[in-house]
Amino acid sequence: MRKIVLFLLLVLVLPFVSSFGVTPAQRVFGYEPGTEQKFSFEIINSEGKTFNLKIVPQGELNKSVIMSTYSVSFTPDVPSVKIDYSVRVPLGLDPGRHTADILVIEDSDASNSDSENTFIGSVIGIITKVVIDVPYPGKYLESSLNINSEKNGKIVFTLPLVSKGDLDIIKANAEIEIFSPLGKKVISLSTNELPVPSLARRELTASLDTSAIDPGSYKAIATVFYDKSELIFEKEFFVGGGGLAIKNIKVDTKNFKLGGIVKFEFLVENKLNLPVDEAYVKMQVFDDKGNAFSEFKSATYDIDSFGSKSLIAFWDTKDVRVGLYDAKVSINSDQEPIEAQLSLDVSENDIVVIGTGYVIKSSSGFGNNTLVTVLVIAIVVLVLLNLVWFLVLRRRIKSKH
Repeated sequence: MRKIVLFLLLVLVLPFVSSFGVTPAQRVFGYEPGTEQKFSFEIINSEGKTFNLKIVPQGELNKSVIMSTYSVSFTPDVPSVKIDYSVRVPLGLDPGRHTADILVIEDSDASNSDSENTFIGSVIGIITKVVIDVPYPGKYLESSLNINSEKNGKIVFTLPLVSKGDLDIIKANAEIEIFSPLGKKVISLSTNELPVPSLARRELTASLDTSAIDPGSYKAIATVFYDKSELIFEKEFFVGGGGLAIKNIKVDTKNFKLGGIVKFEFLVENKLNLPVDEAYVKMQVFDDKGNAFSEFKSATYDIDSFGSKSLIAFWDTKDVRVGLYDAKVSINSDQEPIEAQLSLDVSENDIVVIGTGYVIKSSSGFGNNTLVTVLVIAIVVLVLLNLVWFLVLRRRIKSKH
């Protein structure tokens, strides 16, 4: 009987969760012991509903997080609410990453809920994370192996490098060996070589020409070499058709003003012959030093086999300035993550997403690119009219003679 009640509670609450969103997904900052850091996040009433929420700090650093409020109410005429909070940075944290989760869930009657009901609320709530990076003594490098899907006959291997030590890394590079399902080495690739300053982020890349190998499944083994140390990563990938792909990105800047919240719509295509469950899109935005200063992601969606679906996410542009930013967008699901490198051209009232070989305009209507196109067409028309007039005038002059 209890299981049936829990199941019914889950079904009843699930539609509620999709009615709001939280941005940004996380805040990351360096370790400054004894200080108090002030931040905020935004809760968005994406479906214009009436509901009450409670805000609960959880995790390792939960006692260090002080909220300006621990509850908030929404009505259809309230599109969003800004929540301020501060983090009292503890003394003596060990090297590494330390986090707190700020959980936003439905404000149910706490006095009538048992531990199991509370657990259900936690599962379906939305979290914004607080992350403190404490540097390790000496040289310390973290990395991973990302494999971008095949595009224009190439597969790109990316190894993000994050130096989490208090000393700079002088030189880092990687060798990537590709193996067939039978364990036979097919080809070797070499990445670029670069230094990685303390607490900085860099990337190693190498590309594979897919015309050099047959379609099918392969395993990549990447060895990262840095200042007499090394890291090894393995990942399987597929050459040929199939997989997830971002077909288009729309940015709704109709009423956008820099500093506000903007809606991104990612059209994701499933080329697999199987449905993909709980797929979501995450985008990271980097500053001119290569550090991710902003991150946001969509809710999870199920995509039918050979189908497409629009995944919606919101970006809070508070503290973002006008300029061109590097960005990385990834599709995450039960399949291998798919990543793509993009750029965001941010102005006061517009955001243009620039990808490899294409430009995805915002949906603000008559944008700058449209204006340029119209001007070019107008100039061409004027030139043609002048040419026609010149020919007519010359013919008239000849007829008089």
